[in-house]
Amino acid sequence: MDGRSHSRDSLADGSGSRQPDTSVFVSAVIMPADYDWRRDSSYGAVACEIQLFKNGRLQFTAPAGAQTNISVSPDSHHLLGGHLYTERCGPDGTVICRDGVECLSWPEQEILKGIFIKQGEIYTLGRRMDGSGFCFRLNGEVVLSRDGDVFGDFSNPAYGRTGALYENEGKICFCFRTSTTAFMVKDGAAESIRTGVRVGRIRDMRLIGPSCYYVADYTTSMLIFSPARTITLPGTDTWLSASFFTHEGHPWFVADSKSKTVCNPVELADDIAPGVQFSGFDNFIYEGSSSIYALNYEGGTVRIWDADGELLYIRDSTFFFGPGSAFCADNEIYALINPREREEKPFIWHAGKEAAYGISGYLTGIEVEISPPR
Repeated sequence: MDGRSHSRDSLADGSGSRQPDTSVFVSAVIMPADYDWRRDSSYGAVACEIQLFKNGRLQFTAPAGAQTNISVSPDSHHLLGGHLYTERCGPDGTVICRDGVECLSWPEQEILKGIFIKQGEIYTLGRRMDGSGFCFRLNGEVVLSRDGDVFGDFSNPAYGRTGALYENEGKICFCFRTSTTAFMVKDGAAESIRTGVRVGRIRDMRLIGPSCYYVADYTTSMLIFSPARTITLPGTDTWLSASFFTHEGHPWFVADSKSKTVCNPVELADDIAPGVQFSGFDNFIYEGSSSIYALNYEGGTVRIWDADGELLYIRDSTFFFGPGSAFCADNEIYALINPREREEKPFIWHAGKEAAYGISGYLTGIEVEISPPR
């Protein structure tokens, strides 16, 4: 293909009615045609470009790489609301670009743990490189600066593309802990939280509706704490991590053991009997309005399961760059695949089909927007 992916763009069905508009945004790093980025021993040093596509059509191109303010690392690319936000942390400070143009900068060096866009305002949550805590900013200006460790980031399978920042009851929220106390933050106002265990044992904490949920280590297992109950994860498994997300308006938790990933509604679960279970561990979880999918990447192989445990897709010899490389919309999952073989082009997998992008480089992120019929 010429860089265009398949999409449903207000297609009429047999009755003549209009279907919802589906916009598929994909970001990419473009390398020189004679350069093999897969064998790059000086990562990021080669002059290259970033591009953004909408339904396969090029939206913009901008220089990227070591001599620019735009990193080529997929971890620093954030597709939000049809725009590509990039972050760069260097000796001169932190720079945020929107669609290839600098929009924010500050002299402190921070690695983003979260970014959220609301009504055109840019909220960021950055971990200071000197190890002295974090800064919560609005349009680059400091709202809250504290010592402590933030719960959540872009690599956490439950937090999604906005990382540690999320909206809850109309406010931008996150949680953090110091050596002695846990805190919840709503629109920059921090409030301490009384917990039933030592703060150092807490693995994750999240605000969902009016309540605070957290998970903590307990002897050889983990405990899930909610306002109504405490759930013990079975001691027969070695639990590696656990986090929270919202599904169908209810709080759920996702927990990883060495052999499986389980997703359960906190309010309804008896231990972990109901819910959804996926094979393997370190699964990325993607939830639609009524469906849950799991994507596993291990040893160069991508596997995608649905909530019934059916293996929908498997692809060997690939690169998969983390949670931002897949997206669930309208209960359908889309995944970016970057083959390891130089002669193969990167592509989107969706609904059993592969739509290739005719580029020299790799795809870094995907976002799908579905709008009502016009």
